[in-house]
Amino acid sequence: MPTETVLQIEHSPGMLSERRAILEPLGYNVISVLGFTDALDGSLLRQPIGVVVIGHGASWVDRQDLIAHFREALPGVPIVALLRRSDLGFDGVDYNCPGDNPSLWIRTVAQALAKGRERRFSSPPE
Repeated sequence: MPTETVLQIEHSPGMLSERRAILEPLGYNVISVLGFTDALDGSLLRQPIGVVVIGHGASWVDRQDLIAHFREALPGVPIVALLRRSDLGFDGVDYNCPGDNPSLWIRTVAQALAKGRERRFSSPPE
C-alpha cells in the first residue's frame, strides 16, 4: 500500500515537530503547515492528502475557518480537529479528538484514513 499523507496544521512549531516524530515512524507521509495563512496556500491542494489534522493551537474562529476551507477544497477527505480540554467539538469535521492524548489521536488518524479510502473506493465513477 502506498504511503498515506497526513496534512497537519498547527500554530506551534514544537507541536508540529512532535506530531511528525510520532506519525512518520508509523509509515505516514506528513506535510506540516505552520499557521492559518500558510494552510490556505493553494499548492497544498495539488498533493494527495489522505486526512487533514487541524491542531488545537489556533483560535476557535481560525480552526472553524480552516475546517470550512478544507471541507470545500478537499471534499471527501476526512478532517480531524484536535481539541483543547475546554473545547466543544466542531461541526463539519469527521472526528473531534483531544489534542493531549497522542494514542487516541493516532488511532483517530488511522480511522480517518480508512474512512477516506472507503469513500474513494465506494464512490461511483464520474
